[in-house]
Amino acid sequence: MSSFSSLASTFRNRNYAIYTAGNWLSLLGFWMQRVAVSWLTWELSHSEFWVGAVAFAEIVPLLIVGPIFGVWADRFDRKTLAMVLQSLMLAQAVVLFVAFQLGWLTIGWLFGLTLLEGCLQAAFQPVRLALIPALVRRVDLVAAAAFTAVTFNVARFVGPAIAGVVFLWSSPAWAILFNGFSYLFIIIAWWFIKLPPESHSKPLVSGGLWVDMRDGWRYITQEPALAVMFGMLTLLALFARPLTYMLAAFVGTVYHGGPETLALFTSAVGVGAVFAALKLSMQGKTRGLVRAILLNSLLTLVSMIGFVFSTNETVAAALMVVFGYTVTICAVGSQTLVQNSIDDAMRGRVLSLWVAATRGPPALGVLLLGWLASRYGLQWPFIGAAVICLIGLWRLAAGRRVMREYFEKDVRISVATAPTSLTTPESKTPAA
Repeated sequence: MSSFSSLASTFRNRNYAIYTAGNWLSLLGFWMQRVAVSWLTWELSHSEFWVGAVAFAEIVPLLIVGPIFGVWADRFDRKTLAMVLQSLMLAQAVVLFVAFQLGWLTIGWLFGLTLLEGCLQAAFQPVRLALIPALVRRVDLVAAAAFTAVTFNVARFVGPAIAGVVFLWSSPAWAILFNGFSYLFIIIAWWFIKLPPESHSKPLVSGGLWVDMRDGWRYITQEPALAVMFGMLTLLALFARPLTYMLAAFVGTVYHGGPETLALFTSAVGVGAVFAALKLSMQGKTRGLVRAILLNSLLTLVSMIGFVFSTNETVAAALMVVFGYTVTICAVGSQTLVQNSIDDAMRGRVLSLWVAATRGPPALGVLLLGWLASRYGLQWPFIGAAVICLIGLWRLAAGRRVMREYFEKDVRISVATAPTSLTTPESKTPAA
């Protein structure tokens, strides 16, 4: 089946077509607000520390809230949870917009509202990951996952580009308001999506919430390949991914640019991510993916060091394309491998911990690097982070044979983009 016919077949799934239409606008708004909040933080504080602190508030809830909702995603009606959480996200964006327009917004208020939004996003990730499989037929999962990955990453650079135009014509607040209204489309879409009865969560027979969370953790730590993969991802998330959250500080101090420069760098990351998602969607097999993840982990650090030392805007943007490409290969490839290997009964809990391992540590990393940058400048803290990360990856790479034996089974795969899509082999329940 050709790629075009596969895609056409995917959109014959009514639920997936409705979801994609609503989710596309919501993703645009999400990336517009992220750039707007980053720039407002710099405008209100002109402090590298506060840029890091606000980024910390956005992503640290993934370490706390995400695993709890990973259990809840297996216990309660996922569609209802999704609608409630996205309604609260809409309300948060509107409150942030009103506070700015009325002149009430301070760096403290911005921190608090960003923390609230981070908690809502952290709660939503495992719910969404558990819902996607019910939207398509099994035969369409590969094409659906690939298209969802591309959609997420196209929004990653289109959203900031639109935000840059909005900044030039008005203010970052209007990008935030657009994000609020964009949630209306996905909330309305959920009303028209009719899920099959078997997709609804069933109450877990267990000793309680904390016991279920502990079982998810044990499942990972007792399998060496999963433990090594999670360790490698956590290391990259802690020392490399904070760069994308500190771009506003680089724009202000190194390039002396404005929000349009920030939008350029953020969009460049998205361009690289799109190419990575397309590559993985065409690969189609797990064989060789562990090697690709290890190689691109190294290239991630090389591109980060190059960006930190660069003072040319064009060169820096090109390096951000490389950074976006390599980070996405690692994140998407590893999520696909994990999804292809885990048991159905542990899916929600393991995926919530995967999200925590890949998106939570940047909260700690960006807070530490932001503080160090405020004292020693931006360059050397990131160089030190790259060296530490390189040493850790070198030690973890000793487990590459274990990972290949466990993960690289001769099965078809699809692209799983954090945090948008996953699929599993035919022997397991799919999760996009």
